[in-house]
Amino acid sequence: MTEKIAQDANQNPYAGAQPVAPGNAPARPKTVEMAFWLLLAAAALVLIRIPVGIMAVNKDDHKSEIESFLGPDNVPIWIRNEISDYVWAGVITAVILAAIALLSRMGLGWPRIVLIVVAVLTALNARVQFFASVIPVYETAWVTLISVLLTLAATVLLFLTPSNHYFKSMGQYRKGKKAVQA
Repeated sequence: MTEKIAQDANQNPYAGAQPVAPGNAPARPKTVEMAFWLLLAAAALVLIRIPVGIMAVNKDDHKSEIESFLGPDNVPIWIRNEISDYVWAGVITAVILAAIALLSRMGLGWPRIVLIVVAVLTALNARVQFFASVIPVYETAWVTLISVLLTLAATVLLFLTPSNHYFKSMGQYRKGKKAVQA
């Protein structure tokens, strides 16, 4: 019977959160599954941005642009800082996106709020990379933009009605499971 309710919730997203028997977890809707894969793709792109950024900042034309703007003595320092920023920001963002993807897939609703913050911050970062950077690196800005678009799509999917019902049902399921164990 629980499988029938889960199937109905996938087919009729406006059916409302259905009570779930303590032994059966609710079925994960396609919206949550798609958001999971989109977030993993966004995390992969953020990691791909690291070598793209390293290659871009080590190009001769980029070095000459830094030299003309900041002077020849500052080129190694600027490049070192750019590479460090790409590595740290990429790793941290990728870990956060992967964690949000996993926690959302498990049925926890609070990571969606964190995802909104991450999406806004990465969108602002993309804007800075394109328009407000002292010496823009467009190769990384385009990779960041694609990652932001994937993150925004996942965010929307996690707030659609089937996803909302899934998170509510999983919350009820966890409460029922704790009550049975107690």
